[in-house]
Order: sequence, then C-alpha cells, then structure tokens
Amino acid sequence: MRYRIIVIGFICFSLLPSFSFSQKSNVEIKVAIYDSVISLFAEEVKKSLEYSWEENGTKYEIIPIVIGRNEVIGKGKNSLSIENFDVFIVPGSARPYLDAYDLRWRKSVKNFVENGGGYIGICGGANLASMGFQERLSVNSVINLSILKIANVYVNDQQMEEWQYLWKSNWQYGLPPINVYIQKAKNPIFRGFYDSYRNIRYGGGPGMYPANSDDEKCGEVIPLAIYAEEPMEVAPLHFWRWRGEWEIAANVTTDIKGQYAAIATTYGKGRIVLFSPHPEKKTFFGGHVEEFPVRPHAGPFTWFIYNWSDGIPSEESYNWWMLRRSVAWVAHSPLPPATNLSVFVEDLKEGMYFDGREIMCIKRKLVIGGSRIKARAIGGEGINIYIDELLKDSIYGNSYSGFLSIKKGKHIVKIETWKEGEKASYSFEVIGI
Repeated sequence: MRYRIIVIGFICFSLLPSFSFSQKSNVEIKVAIYDSVISLFAEEVKKSLEYSWEENGTKYEIIPIVIGRNEVIGKGKNSLSIENFDVFIVPGSARPYLDAYDLRWRKSVKNFVENGGGYIGICGGANLASMGFQERLSVNSVINLSILKIANVYVNDQQMEEWQYLWKSNWQYGLPPINVYIQKAKNPIFRGFYDSYRNIRYGGGPGMYPANSDDEKCGEVIPLAIYAEEPMEVAPLHFWRWRGEWEIAANVTTDIKGQYAAIATTYGKGRIVLFSPHPEKKTFFGGHVEEFPVRPHAGPFTWFIYNWSDGIPSEESYNWWMLRRSVAWVAHSPLPPATNLSVFVEDLKEGMYFDGREIMCIKRKLVIGGSRIKARAIGGEGINIYIDELLKDSIYGNSYSGFLSIKKGKHIVKIETWKEGEKASYSFEVIGI
C-alpha cells in the first residue's frame, strides 16, 4: 500500500462544534470504483466509503473515485495502477463482463492485483474474479471468456435460476433479504460477528465453492460468510405463461444454500474480497415477495417482475462496515470499527432550484441563488457543512436544516458527521448559475 503521510506540526482547535483527530499522520487509501451503465451502482459503493478512522494516532481515510473503461486500460490521469490506487472495486453489473472481453482490460486488472493492489468484487464483480462457471454450454459459457481467474473458486449462478432475482427485480424495490452465517475465520474482517447470522440484500449473485486452479499465484480461499437460506424459499419466484389469463408455468429454483456468500483470498501480492450479496444496500427485516405484470392490462404482451414488500427497512448504512473493513484489509491497513456511522442528504437532490424551491426535475443539481438543504446523521455527534472544503455551518445533533448560498460555477458540497475516532461524509457537485 502507498502511504501518503502528512506531518502535522500543530493542532488548531475551532470554536465551532467540529471534531478533529488527534493524529500525527494521515494515510490515504485511494479506491477506484468501476463505473457501470447504471451509475447508481458505483455511487452506492462510493457513498459507503467516504469515511475515515483513527488507529494508534494515525488517521486512515478512504478516498473513493469512480473510473471507467479507459482508465482501466491505462488512459487518463486516474489510470488503474498501484501508483494511483490501492484498491479496485467492481460492483454488481453486467458492464464489466463486456469490458473484460478486451484483453488489455483483463491484463491491467490482473497486473494491478498481482503487484499488490486490492480487489473487491460484489455480485457480478465476484463472478468476474472467479474461475468461472463450471457448467455445460450456456449463456454463462460466453461470460467464461472474460473472467479474470484471480480467485480459486467456481461460481454457481445460473441464468434461469439465481440470475432471475436480478432480471425480475423491480429495481431497488426488489432484491430480497437473505441471512448469511458468519463463521470463525483466520481473516479479521468479520471479527466480532463470528458464529452469528447477518441479514443482507440478495440480487442474483453466485454461490461460491472451491475450484482446482493450478495457478501458483492464487492463494488460500478463506470463507467469510455462508448462505444460510435458499433464495427460492425466502422469496419464491415463478415463470409465468398466458392462457387467456396469467398462470404459473414453473418455479424459479436456486441451489446456493451452504455455499460461500463471501470469501477472502490473495493473488500474487494482492488481497481479494468477494461478496455475492450486496453490503452497500440497505436490507429489510420481515416482508414478503410480490410478483406482478409490468402492464396489467396488456394481456400476453408484458412480463412479470417482483417487489419485496412490507419489510421493515434497515438504515442504508447497516452493512457498510463490511465494505469499509474489506477496503482496509485489502489495502494492508488496520481495520476500522464495525459501525454504521453515516450521513445523508434528504433535500437538495437532483433538479434545478431557484432560491430554495425546485423548479425543474433534471439529472444534475443546478442552483440559482441558493438552496435549502436537509441532512441526517446516523451514529454521529454532529453535522458539518462544507462548500469547496470551506466550513459553512456546523451543529451538534443528528439533523440539520439550513439555506446555502451558491455562487456561479461548479462547487463541491460535503456533508460530514463524526464521533470519537471516526468521520463519515457525503460529497456531491452543485452548479450555481
């Protein structure tokens, strides 16, 4: 890992209620998050990793940056290299399968890990790192052509079985909660949770099991979590057919219970963590699956999707500690505490605003004059508001409401919360016009 050390000769104490680390040095852990066709996937991971913690007088700060295909194959100032990044994360998405058909893409990622970079794969990112699908000719045989083969596991993730929990999901309203069992392991990421169950969101990811690669660069596979439930039993899905009305044609079956839901391993000098389910997403306690046609009155000219309904939602940051500790471990850093410290913006979302009032729904944050902003902290002692790194407001408590004056041009707004030894933030771009 590359340590960027900043020696602090003195500490200034502000009269405003903001928290300062009493560290002698800072260590930045730079994380590249792979972009997707659906930018939300990368942004969810990025949001979970805007975080820092203190250990033995040193502040460790995760710096997440979203990169794309060109950066992975060596283009641009943020190209994927151990000089620029400590960790590479591939979230759940089909996009990396396509990009990885490019030999330059695969070589770049493998070289990064082999030379000491960390790799974290979620759902599709776990499939990509594996030895592939151990099955006969199928759609997955095409995916096998693009896999990295840096983790000595096979993946059980069939298109007509587990993948249906992705294909049929009503976006964020689908994805059922599944319990995984955390067994005692030599790896420290889940220390403090051994011999317990954890609820985590499932989106069609693989059950992983040992492979038989003879690549000497592949290290020992350490199971971190085991699927304790079968998706088809928690959230029964079906294939449907039209016979004058809709009827069930067959059940969607899965067979991943008892297989690995998360593993840690190594490739060359690099460390790897793979998650089949989604620690970056909030989960639900209780609830049930509901299947329905997309266009109820279109007869046979539609298809079925599903929601997970009537569940009690967790905090969005319920499982973020898994990703934060995984980043620290693959970056050869001390592990942070397993907390859900986080901060969220509940107002000033995408749109055009005029003196605090939204006047148009667009995909960017455009502000004329200024805007009202609301923020909420989880587990923190207070909230700080920054514009372009300048502190604009600060309060004790977990709820903030105020008005921000935004000058013309591009600005970075950062909302930050803290508790002793930890900080979490959320940053976003605002354009003043």
